[in-house]
Amino acid sequence: MSNIKKWEANDHWVEINLDLCAGSGECVEVCPVQVYDILDGKVDAEDIAECIECGACEGACPYDAIISHSAWK
Repeated sequence: MSNIKKWEANDHWVEINLDLCAGSGECVEVCPVQVYDILDGKVDAEDIAECIECGACEGACPYDAIISHSAWK
């Protein structure tokens, strides 16, 4: 079973598979609203309420560890 952490705000949520996440920070670098941080070597998305649902994080993650969901997609 995968170690998946989920952050939610409004009609949007992000799931990060912590087993796949290597904490390399590509998502941190591409996020235009600074939703992500690296905490203890893994991605953290405590600022998920700031997310504009651009999808840059999903596309930037070389490990396919981020899945972004929206009620509008």
